[in-house]
Amino acid sequence: MNKSNDLIESIVEQYPSNLRDFSSQYGSNSARSYAVGNICKRPEIYPLYGDSSQALVFRTYGPWWINMPSYKKTKKNFKRWENEFTSRDFIDIEYSNLVYPCISLNIYETYNPGSLEVVYVGEENNNNGNIIWHRVWKFPESFSIILRNNQEIFIENGRQQMNDLFPNHVNTATSALQSLHLNTDHEQISKIYTHHTYPPAARFPRILKIPLIDKVSFPARHIRLEFDHCTANYYIEIDTITLFGQISNFNQSLPKQIISKQEENFELNYFENNLIKLPFDLLFLICSYLDLYSLIQFSSTCRYLRQQCLHPLQFHSLNLQPYWNGITNDTIENFFLEHCIQTKYLSLSWTKSIQYSSFNQLLNICSNKLIQLNLACCQYLTGEYIQIIVNYCKNIEILNLENCSYLTNLDFIPLKNLHHIRSLNVYRTKIDYRTLLPLIDNNKEHLEDINLGSCQNLIDTIGIVKLIFARCINLRSIDLWRASNLTSNCYLSIIGLSHDIQEEERRFSNLSINEQEELAIIYSLVNLPIEINSIIHMTYLREIDIGWTDPPAGFIQNFVQQVGHSLIKIFLTACRRVSNEDIIAISENCLQLRQLDVLGSNIIQEEAMECILKNCLYIEFLDLSFCSKISDENISNWICQYKNCFKRSYQPIHNDDIYSEFA
Repeated sequence: MNKSNDLIESIVEQYPSNLRDFSSQYGSNSARSYAVGNICKRPEIYPLYGDSSQALVFRTYGPWWINMPSYKKTKKNFKRWENEFTSRDFIDIEYSNLVYPCISLNIYETYNPGSLEVVYVGEENNNNGNIIWHRVWKFPESFSIILRNNQEIFIENGRQQMNDLFPNHVNTATSALQSLHLNTDHEQISKIYTHHTYPPAARFPRILKIPLIDKVSFPARHIRLEFDHCTANYYIEIDTITLFGQISNFNQSLPKQIISKQEENFELNYFENNLIKLPFDLLFLICSYLDLYSLIQFSSTCRYLRQQCLHPLQFHSLNLQPYWNGITNDTIENFFLEHCIQTKYLSLSWTKSIQYSSFNQLLNICSNKLIQLNLACCQYLTGEYIQIIVNYCKNIEILNLENCSYLTNLDFIPLKNLHHIRSLNVYRTKIDYRTLLPLIDNNKEHLEDINLGSCQNLIDTIGIVKLIFARCINLRSIDLWRASNLTSNCYLSIIGLSHDIQEEERRFSNLSINEQEELAIIYSLVNLPIEINSIIHMTYLREIDIGWTDPPAGFIQNFVQQVGHSLIKIFLTACRRVSNEDIIAISENCLQLRQLDVLGSNIIQEEAMECILKNCLYIEFLDLSFCSKISDENISNWICQYKNCFKRSYQPIHNDDIYSEFA
C-alpha cells in the first residue's frame, strides 16, 4: 500500500523540452506562428477549439495534395502495396527527465482531432548514442479521451464517431457531421488507402490519452508520433503533448522484457507443392502483391521460393520508408546490397543514421540504373552523401530532399552536375542560387516539377524564378510557398510587365562582394534573361502555389491570361493584394481549375467568387478562411447549391455544450 502511494506521489507530468525532428510545418522557419515547436510548452489553447497560430500545424491535410498529379508522379513507381503504412507526417520530441515506468502520453488536440497513426518510444543506446525506437501503439488500438470537464472515456476501437460515443447527446439531423458529407472531401478520400474514417473523430477539443503502462521496459524520454491526416476536414492542430511517468532511478532494477515470439513453422502442404510448380512469371506476379516484410518472410519457407521472392526484379522499386526504423547499416550491407542490382526507384525517406560507407555501397550497386531517389527528412546527410548521388546516379530524374535541414547551402552544389532532373523537391532546405541556377539551366528541357517551398536561403530568388519561367517550357508544377525574397519586381518581371530596374540594382548591391561576383559569373554561364516578354510558352503548367508571398496588383490577372488554360491548382494563401479582378480573371481563363486557396483575403467579394463557382465547373476545393467580405451564410448556401468542398477555419472558440460538435 505504501509502495503504491509512493509511486503515485512520484509520478510527474512533463512537457516537451526539445523538438528533435519533424517532417513538415505550416509555419515559417523564423517565427512561432503555426510552427511544430509550439508543442514545447504548457497548454495555452485547450480547452478552446479552432485555428490557433500558437499550435502545432503540419503543412498539409486531407486528400487534396495527395491527389494532385505532381504528388502522384512521385508515388506511382512504388507499386508494392505497403498497406500497414499510411503515415503522412511525424514529430520526434524529447523530455527533460527519463521516466520509468511510463504511465501515459496525453495529446491536446484543439482542432480537427483523430489523425494519430502510430506512437513510438525511444530507448537510448549508450554505446553509440543512437535511439532504438519501439512501437507501442497503432491506430485503431484502444485509447482514452478526456473531455474538458475531466470526464475520461475509454475507446476500444478508434473508428468511432460522435453518435457512437454520445448517442444520447447527438441530434443526427443537425450534427456537423451531416453537413460535411455535402462536400467532395469523401469522394477524394475514397481514392486513398487509409485506416481512418471520414472525418477521423468527433470535432471538439479533447485530450487523447495513449496508455503506456506495461508497454515500455526501459527509462524513456523520447517520443515519436506519426499522423495520417488524409481524412481530416482541415489542418490538424495540437496544443502540447505531456508524458506521465515516474522519474527514473538508474540504480533501480528493471524487469526483464518478456518477449513472446511465436515460431512459425511452414511445411510444404498440398497448396505449397503446387505453388512452386507455377511458371516463373506467374509466381513472380503473386509475390509482387506482398508487402516487403511479407515477401522476405515468404522467402524463408523453402529454397525455391527464396530464389523467386528475392529475385532482383522484385526490388526493381524499393520503398523503405515504411521500414525506416529497421533500416540500418547491417540490413543494407548484409541484405539489400545483394538484391538491389536492378533497383530503379529507391526511397530511404525518414531513415536514420545510415553511415557513409553503407550509403556509398548501396548507391554504387544501383548506379546509373537509379531513376528516382527519395531522401526526405534524412538528417544524416552531408555534402559527401550528395556527392555520392552525383557520382553514381547520373541518370537520376526524380530527387526528393525535402526537409533535409542539416545540409548547408554548399552541400547541395554537386547537384548542379545532374542533367536529367524532371522532379526536384527541396522544401525547407538551405539550397541557394549557387546550386539552383546551373541546375535549372542544365535541366531546362526536362524539369517538370519543382518545390522550393519554405526555402529561406535562396538569396537570388528573383534570378531563380526568372530562369524557371523563361526556360523550363515543360514545367507542370511549381511550389514557392513561403519562399523568401519574392518581391514585386520578381513577379512583374516574369510576366512581361514593367518593373523598377533601379530596385533590382539596389538589391544586387546589397549582396556581399563575393555573392555579387559569383552571381555575375553564374548569370553569364546560364545566360540569364534580362527581360521576359511573356510566359505563354508554358503550355503545360498545371499547379502553382505562391502562398504566403506578396504578388503585386495585376500579377494574377496577367498570369492567368497567359497560362491559365492549363491550371488546375492555384494557391494564393495569405496573398493580401489579390483583388476581385484577379478572381474574375481566374474564372474566365482557368476553366480546368480544381483547387483554389484565397485564405486571408480582405478584398475578395462574394460576387467575384460566384464567377468561380459558375464558370469553373471542375472546382473541388475552395479555402475561403478569414475572407472577411464573404459571409458564413453565403458559404452555407453555396455548399447546398454547388456541392463543392468549401474550407472555412476560425479562431479558437468556446462551446457551452461539452458534447456539441463544432462546425
